Amino acid sequence: MPTSVPERGSASRSRRRVVARASTRLAAVSAVTVAAAYVVFEVVEKPPLHGFFDLQVYRGAVLWWLQGEPLYSFELEPGLKGFTYPPFAAVLMVPLTWLPAGPAAILVLLASAVVVVLVTWWLVAPVARRHETSPWFAVALAVPAVLAMEPIRVTLGEGQLNMFIFALVLADVVALRRGWAWCGVGIGLASALKLTPALFIAFLVLIGRRRAAVVAAGTSLGATLLGFVVDADASWEYWTSTLWDTSRVGRLVNPWNQSILGLLAHVSDPAQPDRLLWALLAAGAAVLGLVRAVRVYRRGDDLAAAALAGLTACLVSPISWVHHLYWVVPAVVLLADVAAGTPVLGTVSHWSRDRPRALAVGAGLLAVAVAVPFLLSIYWTFVPASGMPTSVPADIVGRSVYTCVMLALLVLLPARDLTGRTARRPIGEERGLGAPSGERSSARPRPGGWSPR
Repeated sequence: MPTSVPERGSASRSRRRVVARASTRLAAVSAVTVAAAYVVFEVVEKPPLHGFFDLQVYRGAVLWWLQGEPLYSFELEPGLKGFTYPPFAAVLMVPLTWLPAGPAAILVLLASAVVVVLVTWWLVAPVARRHETSPWFAVALAVPAVLAMEPIRVTLGEGQLNMFIFALVLADVVALRRGWAWCGVGIGLASALKLTPALFIAFLVLIGRRRAAVVAAGTSLGATLLGFVVDADASWEYWTSTLWDTSRVGRLVNPWNQSILGLLAHVSDPAQPDRLLWALLAAGAAVLGLVRAVRVYRRGDDLAAAALAGLTACLVSPISWVHHLYWVVPAVVLLADVAAGTPVLGTVSHWSRDRPRALAVGAGLLAVAVAVPFLLSIYWTFVPASGMPTSVPADIVGRSVYTCVMLALLVLLPARDLTGRTARRPIGEERGLGAPSGERSSARPRPGGWSPR
């Protein structure tokens, strides 16, 4: 039978809706991409590319080393910093010398960009599904914004290895979630490349995943021993001297240093910061961050726990350059998830049960307050001209705004209820005040909900 006119009209309207929806989403992605590019190339004071300076140091140092010269005596130019990673990192960087400088830079840039996209998908797609939004659309919106955030764009512009270290730690988050036997290898390798991820080994111990902690520690130790096998002299020099010489990395008062010690350096400039005060503050931040990470993990939000542990590592490290602060990306995603309606667990959940809209608005405002400084690099506004002394406290805080943001996240980053039970459960039932047992058992997870364990 021929198709009736109403059916043809309905199909036509359906096609128009699909086209309109696709056009709207394409326009939204285009707008976010253009806005991100405008911020990076027009608003931010520093250029997005930095001549791949760190990559030049890596290649130059490894080439120097392969010629039989001492690894840690290399300087790209007189007075410029040399190689600051363990010898194991130099072993892994040998393939960078197989290509000329230009192709090597392109390869590292493209590989890092691919990792950024994959990590963004892993972070954003579950949030989109939970809120019944197309993951492709959500990730397409998120990727330009993530690339525009200073830790990511500086990592790409310097030719840094941070995205690979980030991916190694997140791979262990997945392995921990799924109970894989090799869980800990990623953290171990990351710790052998850069020391700050070693805090995750303590995190694994504290949450009771001792097998994973042993695997991580064993992997890190094995990689370090490989460095001794390849070059015992360089390894001894690194672990007894180079590691403890922060002047090789850069000046503590450099605005790019956004650790607690960097904040104290801004306060005391031009004098040196009080190391005892730093030790006390760093220990306090470590305790606060790890305690919160453990509690959040036990409440079922392993990604929030990993973000808290990563932010803690950045704060307590003597020097944390802005390209080390990539842990703000999952923190912003988690806050956006709560802003979209995902309930939270813990003390705030009792308050938010009657005020879900207020909680969502608060989480959204906090996400914006975290993202905007990292998008605009606003701390450069507070950096004094060369030779000028440290000014008023507001300027000191402005120069250390990333440090202040990370400290705030240690306190405020919530644990999400990813099963949706808090949102679905009646208030009286949660308090045990009158929900019959039959009603209690009928609660179902909300659409798109999932358990991270």
